[in-house]
Amino acid sequence: MRAIVVGGQGFLGSTIVTDLLRRGDDVTVFDLKADVEECDETFGIGAVRVVKGDILDPGALRGAFEGADEVYHLAGMLGTSELDDDVQAAIVGNVCGAVSVFEAALACGVPAVFYPSKPNVWRNTYTITKYAAEQFAELYAETGAIRIPSLRYFNAYGPRQSLGPIRKLVPTLAVQAMCGMPLTVYGDGLQTVDMIFADDLARLTVDFLRSEHAGPAVDLGRGVPMSVLEIARAIQGWFGHRSKIVHLPMRRGETPDTHLVADLGGLAATIGPLAFTDFDASLDATLRWYSARPAAQLTAAASALGAA
Repeated sequence: MRAIVVGGQGFLGSTIVTDLLRRGDDVTVFDLKADVEECDETFGIGAVRVVKGDILDPGALRGAFEGADEVYHLAGMLGTSELDDDVQAAIVGNVCGAVSVFEAALACGVPAVFYPSKPNVWRNTYTITKYAAEQFAELYAETGAIRIPSLRYFNAYGPRQSLGPIRKLVPTLAVQAMCGMPLTVYGDGLQTVDMIFADDLARLTVDFLRSEHAGPAVDLGRGVPMSVLEIARAIQGWFGHRSKIVHLPMRRGETPDTHLVADLGGLAATIGPLAFTDFDASLDATLRWYSARPAAQLTAAASALGAA
Protein backbone atom coordinates (compact mmCIF):
# COMPACT_ATOMS: atom_id res chain seq x y z
CA MET A 1 0.00 0.00 0.00
CA ARG A 2 1.43 3.38 -1.00
CA ALA A 3 0.37 5.98 1.58
CA ILE A 4 1.02 9.71 1.74
CA VAL A 5 0.84 11.45 5.13
CA VAL A 6 0.38 15.18 4.73
CA GLY A 7 1.78 16.82 7.86
CA GLY A 8 3.69 13.63 8.58
CA GLN A 9 6.25 15.33 10.83
CA GLY A 10 3.61 16.59 13.24
CA PHE A 11 2.43 14.85 16.39
CA LEU A 12 -0.46 12.80 15.02
CA GLY A 13 0.88 12.64 11.48
CA SER A 14 4.15 11.07 12.64
CA THR A 15 2.26 8.57 14.80
CA ILE A 16 0.21 7.51 11.78
CA VAL A 17 3.43 7.19 9.77
CA THR A 18 4.82 4.87 12.46
CA ASP A 19 1.68 2.73 12.36
CA LEU A 20 1.81 2.49 8.55
CA LEU A 21 5.47 1.44 8.65
CA ARG A 22 4.61 -1.30 11.15
CA ARG A 23 2.13 -2.61 8.61
CA GLY A 24 4.84 -2.74 5.94
CA ASP A 25 3.44 0.08 3.82
CA ASP A 26 5.35 2.37 1.46
CA VAL A 27 5.09 5.80 3.14
CA THR A 28 5.77 9.34 1.96
CA VAL A 29 5.87 12.26 4.38
CA PHE A 30 4.66 15.50 2.79
CA ASP A 31 5.30 18.43 5.12
CA LEU A 32 5.99 22.15 4.96
CA LYS A 33 8.98 21.69 7.29
CA ALA A 34 10.06 18.32 5.88
CA ASP A 35 13.46 17.44 7.27
CA VAL A 36 15.21 14.27 6.13
CA GLU A 37 17.47 14.06 9.20
CA GLU A 38 14.53 14.46 11.57
CA CYS A 39 12.55 11.81 9.69
CA ASP A 40 15.52 9.45 9.78
CA GLU A 41 15.78 9.97 13.54
CA THR A 42 12.04 9.48 14.09
CA PHE A 43 11.28 6.63 11.69
CA GLY A 44 14.63 5.05 10.85
CA ILE A 45 17.15 5.87 8.15
CA GLY A 46 15.51 5.79 4.74
CA ALA A 47 12.24 4.38 6.13
CA VAL A 48 10.11 7.03 4.43
CA ARG A 49 10.23 9.26 1.40
CA VAL A 50 10.33 12.92 2.40
CA VAL A 51 8.75 15.66 0.29
CA LYS A 52 8.86 19.29 1.35
CA GLY A 53 5.83 21.19 0.14
CA ASP A 54 2.94 23.48 0.91
CA ILE A 55 -0.65 22.21 0.95
CA LEU A 56 -1.63 25.35 -0.96
CA ASP A 57 0.69 24.39 -3.84
CA PRO A 58 -1.32 22.17 -6.24
CA GLY A 59 1.77 21.21 -8.23
CA ALA A 60 3.67 19.99 -5.17
CA LEU A 61 0.66 18.01 -3.96
CA ARG A 62 0.06 16.37 -7.33
CA GLY A 63 3.72 15.46 -7.63
CA ALA A 64 3.57 13.70 -4.28
CA PHE A 65 0.14 12.09 -4.77
CA GLU A 66 0.72 10.51 -8.18
CA GLY A 67 0.29 6.75 -7.87
CA ALA A 68 -0.79 6.86 -4.21
CA ASP A 69 -3.36 4.41 -2.85
CA GLU A 70 -4.38 6.64 0.06
CA VAL A 71 -3.69 10.03 1.61
CA TYR A 72 -3.91 11.05 5.28
CA HIS A 73 -4.38 14.81 5.65
CA LEU A 74 -2.94 15.81 9.03
CA ALA A 75 -1.68 19.31 8.20
CA GLY A 76 -3.31 22.52 9.37
CA MET A 77 -3.39 25.16 12.08
CA LEU A 78 -4.01 24.17 15.71
CA GLY A 79 -5.43 26.31 18.45
CA THR A 80 -8.44 27.32 20.48
CA SER A 81 -8.49 30.98 21.49
CA GLU A 82 -5.13 31.38 19.67
CA LEU A 83 -6.77 31.16 16.24
CA ASP A 84 -9.36 33.80 17.10
CA ASP A 85 -6.50 36.28 16.75
CA ASP A 86 -5.78 35.20 13.15
CA VAL A 87 -9.06 34.08 11.64
CA GLN A 88 -8.08 34.57 8.01
CA ALA A 89 -4.91 32.50 8.34
CA ALA A 90 -6.93 29.73 10.02
CA ILE A 91 -9.43 29.74 7.15
CA VAL A 92 -6.63 29.55 4.60
CA GLY A 93 -4.73 26.81 6.44
CA ASN A 94 -7.62 24.63 7.58
CA VAL A 95 -10.31 25.14 4.94
CA CYS A 96 -8.48 26.18 1.78
CA GLY A 97 -5.66 23.77 2.63
CA ALA A 98 -8.05 20.84 3.00
CA VAL A 99 -9.82 21.68 -0.26
CA SER A 100 -6.44 21.89 -1.98
CA VAL A 101 -5.57 18.39 -0.74
CA PHE A 102 -8.95 17.00 -1.83
CA GLU A 103 -8.66 18.50 -5.31
CA ALA A 104 -5.10 17.26 -5.82
CA ALA A 105 -6.14 13.77 -4.76
CA LEU A 106 -9.06 13.86 -7.20
CA ALA A 107 -6.80 15.05 -10.00
CA CYS A 108 -4.37 12.19 -9.32
CA GLY A 109 -7.05 9.53 -9.05
CA VAL A 110 -6.29 8.73 -5.40
CA PRO A 111 -9.14 6.46 -4.23
CA ALA A 112 -9.31 7.62 -0.60
CA VAL A 113 -8.28 10.56 1.59
CA PHE A 114 -8.62 10.61 5.37
CA TYR A 115 -9.68 13.88 6.99
CA PRO A 116 -9.55 14.38 10.80
CA SER A 117 -12.35 16.49 12.21
CA LYS A 118 -13.29 17.30 15.81
CA PRO A 119 -16.32 17.48 18.11
CA ASN A 120 -18.34 20.59 17.35
CA VAL A 121 -19.26 21.71 20.86
CA TRP A 122 -17.60 25.15 20.93
CA ARG A 123 -17.97 28.19 18.71
CA ASN A 124 -14.39 29.20 18.04
CA THR A 125 -12.27 29.65 14.94
CA TYR A 126 -10.65 26.24 15.13
CA THR A 127 -13.95 24.38 15.45
CA ILE A 128 -15.57 26.41 12.66
CA THR A 129 -12.71 25.79 10.24
CA LYS A 130 -12.50 22.07 11.02
CA TYR A 131 -16.25 21.61 10.61
CA ALA A 132 -16.25 23.57 7.34
CA ALA A 133 -13.51 21.30 5.96
CA GLU A 134 -15.45 18.24 7.14
CA GLN A 135 -18.43 19.47 5.13
CA PHE A 136 -16.25 20.01 2.06
CA ALA A 137 -14.95 16.46 2.48
CA GLU A 138 -18.53 15.17 2.28
CA LEU A 139 -19.24 17.44 -0.68
CA TYR A 140 -16.29 16.08 -2.68
CA ALA A 141 -17.12 12.51 -1.67
CA GLU A 142 -20.65 12.94 -3.02
CA THR A 143 -19.17 13.04 -6.53
CA GLY A 144 -18.50 9.31 -6.17
CA ALA A 145 -15.01 9.81 -7.57
CA ILE A 146 -13.25 9.63 -4.17
CA ARG A 147 -13.86 8.58 -0.57
CA ILE A 148 -13.02 11.15 2.12
CA PRO A 149 -14.10 9.62 5.45
CA SER A 150 -13.65 11.60 8.66
CA LEU A 151 -13.14 10.73 12.30
CA ARG A 152 -13.92 13.32 14.92
CA TYR A 153 -10.84 13.14 17.10
CA PHE A 154 -11.34 13.79 20.79
CA ASN A 155 -8.43 14.60 23.18
CA ALA A 156 -5.28 13.03 21.79
CA TYR A 157 -2.10 12.69 23.87
CA GLY A 158 1.15 10.75 23.71
CA PRO A 159 4.86 10.98 22.92
CA ARG A 160 5.82 13.60 20.32
CA GLN A 161 3.01 15.99 21.23
CA SER A 162 4.55 19.44 21.12
CA LEU A 163 5.36 21.35 24.28
CA GLY A 164 4.03 24.54 22.67
CA PRO A 165 3.19 27.15 21.59
CA ILE A 166 -0.39 25.78 21.51
CA ARG A 167 -1.43 24.79 25.04
CA LYS A 168 -2.49 21.16 25.07
CA LEU A 169 -3.60 19.52 28.30
CA VAL A 170 -1.02 16.78 28.99
CA PRO A 171 2.17 18.51 27.77
CA THR A 172 1.23 21.76 29.51
CA LEU A 173 0.64 20.05 32.86
CA ALA A 174 3.75 17.90 32.42
CA VAL A 175 6.00 20.91 31.82
CA GLN A 176 4.50 22.74 34.76
CA ALA A 177 5.01 19.75 37.06
CA MET A 178 8.60 19.17 35.91
CA CYS A 179 9.51 22.83 36.31
CA GLY A 180 7.92 23.35 39.72
CA MET A 181 5.18 25.62 38.40
CA PRO A 182 1.54 25.60 39.50
CA LEU A 183 -0.63 23.31 37.39
CA THR A 184 -3.14 25.48 35.55
CA VAL A 185 -6.71 24.29 35.03
CA TYR A 186 -9.31 26.30 33.14
CA GLY A 187 -12.59 26.82 34.96
CA ASP A 188 -13.45 24.55 37.88
CA GLY A 189 -11.81 21.55 36.21
CA LEU A 190 -14.96 19.46 36.42
CA GLN A 191 -15.53 19.67 32.67
CA THR A 192 -14.86 16.30 31.07
CA VAL A 193 -12.64 15.30 28.19
CA ASP A 194 -12.20 11.98 26.39
CA MET A 195 -8.50 11.09 26.28
CA ILE A 196 -7.32 8.96 23.34
CA PHE A 197 -3.72 7.68 23.21
CA ALA A 198 -2.02 8.63 19.96
CA ASP A 199 -0.94 5.05 19.16
CA ASP A 200 -4.55 3.87 19.44
CA LEU A 201 -5.75 6.83 17.40
CA ALA A 202 -3.29 6.07 14.61
CA ARG A 203 -4.12 2.35 14.47
CA LEU A 204 -7.86 2.98 14.43
CA THR A 205 -7.51 5.75 11.84
CA VAL A 206 -5.79 3.42 9.39
CA ASP A 207 -8.29 0.64 10.07
CA PHE A 208 -11.12 3.13 9.53
CA LEU A 209 -9.85 4.44 6.21
CA ARG A 210 -9.32 0.89 4.94
CA SER A 211 -12.79 -0.22 6.03
CA GLU A 212 -14.34 1.38 2.93
CA HIS A 213 -16.51 3.62 5.13
CA ALA A 214 -18.26 6.18 2.96
CA GLY A 215 -20.72 7.79 5.38
CA PRO A 216 -20.63 10.87 7.59
CA ALA A 217 -17.98 11.52 10.25
CA VAL A 218 -17.94 9.34 13.37
CA ASP A 219 -16.35 9.86 16.79
CA LEU A 220 -12.96 8.60 17.93
CA GLY A 221 -12.15 8.72 21.64
CA ARG A 222 -12.10 6.00 24.29
CA GLY A 223 -15.72 6.62 25.24
CA VAL A 224 -14.55 7.30 28.81
CA PRO A 225 -15.16 10.78 30.26
CA MET A 226 -12.47 12.14 32.62
CA SER A 227 -12.47 15.48 34.37
CA VAL A 228 -9.60 17.86 33.77
CA LEU A 229 -8.93 17.74 37.52
CA GLU A 230 -8.56 13.95 37.36
CA ILE A 231 -5.89 14.30 34.71
CA ALA A 232 -4.07 17.07 36.59
CA ARG A 233 -4.01 14.92 39.73
CA ALA A 234 -2.79 11.88 37.79
CA ILE A 235 0.14 13.92 36.49
CA GLN A 236 0.84 15.26 39.99
CA GLY A 237 0.92 11.71 41.28
CA TRP A 238 3.23 10.47 38.53
CA PHE A 239 5.82 13.12 39.40
CA GLY A 240 5.50 12.25 43.10
CA HIS A 241 4.62 15.66 44.46
CA ARG A 242 1.63 17.86 45.02
CA SER A 243 2.16 20.86 42.79
CA LYS A 244 -0.45 23.47 43.51
CA ILE A 245 -3.41 23.48 41.12
CA VAL A 246 -4.59 26.96 40.17
CA HIS A 247 -7.79 27.76 38.32
CA LEU A 248 -7.90 30.17 35.40
CA PRO A 249 -10.89 31.67 33.58
CA MET A 250 -12.15 29.63 30.63
CA ARG A 251 -10.47 30.48 27.36
CA ARG A 252 -12.34 32.38 24.69
CA GLY A 253 -14.44 30.01 22.64
CA GLU A 254 -14.75 27.39 25.40
CA THR A 255 -17.61 27.01 27.82
CA PRO A 256 -17.67 25.73 31.42
CA ASP A 257 -19.51 22.53 32.31
CA THR A 258 -18.71 20.95 28.94
CA HIS A 259 -18.92 17.16 29.07
CA LEU A 260 -17.10 15.58 26.16
CA VAL A 261 -17.29 11.84 25.52
CA ALA A 262 -17.14 10.00 22.22
CA ASP A 263 -20.03 7.90 20.95
CA LEU A 264 -18.17 4.84 19.67
CA GLY A 265 -21.18 3.13 18.12
CA GLY A 266 -20.44 4.37 14.61
CA LEU A 267 -16.78 3.36 14.71
CA ALA A 268 -17.48 -0.07 16.19
CA ALA A 269 -20.16 -0.68 13.55
CA THR A 270 -17.60 0.16 10.88
CA ILE A 271 -14.47 -1.73 12.00
CA GLY A 272 -15.70 -4.12 14.69
CA PRO A 273 -14.65 -4.49 18.36
CA LEU A 274 -12.45 -1.68 19.65
CA ALA A 275 -9.40 -2.04 21.92
CA PHE A 276 -7.57 0.73 23.76
CA THR A 277 -4.34 1.02 25.70
CA ASP A 278 -4.76 1.26 29.47
CA PHE A 279 -4.84 4.94 30.48
CA ASP A 280 -2.30 4.64 33.28
CA ALA A 281 0.14 2.74 31.05
CA SER A 282 -0.21 5.21 28.19
CA LEU A 283 0.14 8.21 30.49
CA ASP A 284 3.29 6.62 31.95
CA ALA A 285 4.79 6.21 28.47
CA THR A 286 3.89 9.80 27.61
CA LEU A 287 5.32 11.37 30.76
CA ARG A 288 8.50 9.31 30.44
CA TRP A 289 8.94 10.80 26.96
CA TYR A 290 8.51 14.35 28.29
CA SER A 291 10.90 13.62 31.16
CA ALA A 292 13.57 12.70 28.62
CA ARG A 293 13.34 16.02 26.74
CA PRO A 294 16.44 18.22 26.80
CA ALA A 295 16.47 20.70 29.65
CA ALA A 296 16.61 23.61 27.21
CA GLN A 297 13.29 22.52 25.65
CA LEU A 298 11.61 22.32 29.04
CA THR A 299 12.98 25.70 30.09
CA ALA A 300 11.78 27.34 26.88
CA ALA A 301 8.35 25.75 27.21
CA ALA A 302 8.05 26.79 30.86
CA SER A 303 9.08 30.34 29.96
CA ALA A 304 6.42 30.50 27.25
CA LEU A 305 3.77 29.21 29.64
CA GLY A 306 4.78 31.76 32.25
CA ALA A 307 4.52 34.56 29.73
CA ALA A 308 1.11 33.48 28.41
